[in-house]
Amino acid sequence: MNEDRDILLIAIFTTVTILLWVFFELVQTTKTSTVATPLQKVVLPLSSKIDTSVLDTLEAKQTFD
Repeated sequence: MNEDRDILLIAIFTTVTILLWVFFELVQTTKTSTVATPLQKVVLPLSSKIDTSVLDTLEAKQTFD
């Protein structure tokens, strides 16, 4: 009976330790960036705006066969 209790306690402490380890690794990973600082300055978010003037220019072009 006492041996079963010891195994249960070891299993609980091991599970808690692994869960805390995974949690802190996830927190550390989300806080650190893998993109270099100069690259972050170069990379800009894409704009979702469509420039309709470019489409109008393309429609106005004439093709010669």
